[in-house]
Amino acid sequence: MSTTVPVPSDEQILAALDRTGYMFEQRVANLLGSDVSTGWAFKDQDTGASREVDIYKSGSVYFTARDKGKQFSIRWIIVGECKNYQWPWVALTKPWDGHYSYREWPELALSVAARVELGIHDFAFDGPEDTFNHAYHVSRFAMHTRAVQLVKLNKKSGGWEAHSGDIFNELTYPLAKATSFLKSRFTFEHDTDSRIHGERERVVTLIFPSIFLSSDIYAVSASDSQPQVTSERHVILERQLSSESISGLYRYDVVNVDGIAEWYNGHVLGTVKSVIDAAGLGGRRISYSRSFKELPSKA
Repeated sequence: MSTTVPVPSDEQILAALDRTGYMFEQRVANLLGSDVSTGWAFKDQDTGASREVDIYKSGSVYFTARDKGKQFSIRWIIVGECKNYQWPWVALTKPWDGHYSYREWPELALSVAARVELGIHDFAFDGPEDTFNHAYHVSRFAMHTRAVQLVKLNKKSGGWEAHSGDIFNELTYPLAKATSFLKSRFTFEHDTDSRIHGERERVVTLIFPSIFLSSDIYAVSASDSQPQVTSERHVILERQLSSESISGLYRYDVVNVDGIAEWYNGHVLGTVKSVIDAAGLGGRRISYSRSFKELPSKA
């Protein structure tokens, strides 16, 4: 008795890849342009096992001060998880508070020389608005919508339901692990006393843990007595996490796929430019890498 091996059609192959999210992951990678890797692996600091996130993209920019010849560099890294989902997402939002400090930013790593040059302190700071702490907080976070909860909508026969699903296990926790790994790695590199022409290297590393969504994002104010619903392409999600290696407040860029170019050009590169301004590097020679180039806007 002969057994016929089933052969999928082209349409069935593409549909299977689309349902499981592989095609969406490649779409996000393509939209982010050059210097992007998919399936980026790193070591779990709790278990020692290999983990991976969907997206990894990096870039850098270098400075030389005309007056003193000081070297200064900024690099940025995007680590992302992609979620292909047919129904919308809802972000419950609240205003930003005024409490911030370098110690509370797991997505920021600096060399000792950079911290000295920028006047960065570990403690919470609410001082003059021209300080680096304040400028970084405003450009990276406070100018954007703050979400304290992210939920999925699901269409049922009796109406719509909202639930968190596996957002923690599939999205926020893996990205926190990747962020913690990168911060630890770059902090170690910074602290090994890397030098250029005999001087300690001044390096700022910005990490952008990001959640890329295929469907619409709606924001609902959780602090208003009469909440309003607005459509958003980008919000920043805050989550408090705790494990053996992870403890603290983590912030994630949640981005709709149709807003990736706008988010990258305005927020990612905009944050880099704000660090340049906060460092007081105006009027100094700047050498941009090719990855500083803006992404083409969607037609």
